[in-house]
Amino acid sequence: MIIGNTYLNDDDDLIKQKTNWGFIGPRHEWFTLDGVSFYNFDFSDSAAIGTCSHCFHPASTDSGGRTMSVKNLVFDDATVPKRIFYQEPWREIILDLDGSLTNLGPNTWATFSYPHLLHPECTEDLDVFDGVICDSSIALRRIAFWDYEPQSLTMNKFKIARWETEFEEELKANLTAVLDAGGFKNQSSLWEHQ
Repeated sequence: MIIGNTYLNDDDDLIKQKTNWGFIGPRHEWFTLDGVSFYNFDFSDSAAIGTCSHCFHPASTDSGGRTMSVKNLVFDDATVPKRIFYQEPWREIILDLDGSLTNLGPNTWATFSYPHLLHPECTEDLDVFDGVICDSSIALRRIAFWDYEPQSLTMNKFKIARWETEFEEELKANLTAVLDAGGFKNQSSLWEHQ
């Protein structure tokens, strides 16, 4: 059980003026948060779950996008209006193994909201989830590139979108030009996995 504010130790209202999280997820893959109840996070921008421990500044983290899983969670809806509050780098992925976080059933997802994630399988809910929640018909994954050229691409943000057939030729032509100019190797493999 994690209690955000007992109201017994906050005579000066300092706790209520700050953002607090009950649990902040790790900066590595596949941690599981299991069997935790959350109460009294109904102040400031506080939330039951935060993301990426010690990632409070872009220089203190990498590209993010780590996946953690959750199950058997309990939220007091009267005192926990926000279940998730993302922080730098705003890319964590949460796999809900039993539906206790998203209320969408087992093997559902939560992540920060970006326009390329707004699809019929996902619902944007900034008030409760500070992002999108997605049903079990899809899977969210982290994609990382290593040993790329040119090195000037380091720390740049890329977005991977769903492949849309009607734009295939235009995208292929534009992306191929970008990849040729950037010196990427094995560009043809991008088109083999449609």
